[in-house]
Amino acid sequence: MASVEPQNERNHVYRFSTLPQSETEANHEDEPLSISTNTTIHAVSDNNYHLDEIFNISTHACDKIQDLLALTLFMLVIFLPLYRRFGSPKQDPIPPIFVLNSMYISNFTVGTKGLTATWDAKFTVRNTNVSSIYFRTIDFTIFYKQNPEDALSTTSSYPFYLDQGEFVKLHLKFTTMETAHWEDDQEQPFVGSKLVEEIGKDRDKNNGSLSFGIQMKVQAIYYGETWVSDVVMTPYCEDLMVQFLANKDSAGRLVNPNRNFSVPIQWKPLPFF
Repeated sequence: MASVEPQNERNHVYRFSTLPQSETEANHEDEPLSISTNTTIHAVSDNNYHLDEIFNISTHACDKIQDLLALTLFMLVIFLPLYRRFGSPKQDPIPPIFVLNSMYISNFTVGTKGLTATWDAKFTVRNTNVSSIYFRTIDFTIFYKQNPEDALSTTSSYPFYLDQGEFVKLHLKFTTMETAHWEDDQEQPFVGSKLVEEIGKDRDKNNGSLSFGIQMKVQAIYYGETWVSDVVMTPYCEDLMVQFLANKDSAGRLVNPNRNFSVPIQWKPLPFF
């Protein structure tokens, strides 16, 4: 039977040329298509491994933190009551003894320019019954009469330790400058003209004698046998009568030496942490 070649509507004959196919090519058509994805699979597998490792590390860290918090809470519950019991003194700590041994005033001048004076004072501090005391800061203020607000001069001491039964002697100098020079050292109190005038009148009225006072502010640490305490003391001593010498109108000496200070004391146990 004759084969009929395809034609289009205008009776044009389509001519096809058969593509050569070899056995090899034919065999390839029968084989299934395979795609290698080994590289991609390894990459995804590695990422999953790292994510799992990070997750395991995070979980382990959270467990450690929870264990640490539980241990801290346990320590607070067990040891904090013991700290409050044994970390505090059985009674209020007894303050050390503060003594003003002597005080000498020189260059004492009262006039229109203000007050000038140099104060030379010697103190003794004694620890009587505490295992050890660390005096961190001691600030001294000299004031007129019995009013600490009428401050005339200030100074400070170096820090020191005192074991039980020990004492230390302090030699301090105070300076009061004229009003015009006050700006050179504004750490010193400003002595107003009214107070200067009052001091001058009192000295003339009292036959060359004046009354002063000294106040301290002490920050210290008490070390007991089974406790430690933060302590603030405000020793003060009033009615310090100074008699000016007849032949030296600008110099005076403390009439009643070796004066003991009254020592108000406030204390609290050091923080647990």
